[in-house]
Amino acid sequence: MKKRGFRRRTKRKIGLVALSIGVGFLLTVIIPIWGWIIAAGAGLIYCGWYLIERHK
Repeated sequence: MKKRGFRRRTKRKIGLVALSIGVGFLLTVIIPIWGWIIAAGAGLIYCGWYLIERHK
């Protein structure tokens, strides 16, 4: 019976490690990509405002 509890805890720890790796991957790869997209959008908006102001 003790082996069952050991297996359950081991599976839980492996799942926690896999979850941590997945969250780390998201934070290091996916989030910066969104940051670049937001920065590019802000740059385009600024250029648009600049062109509108210069056109008047």
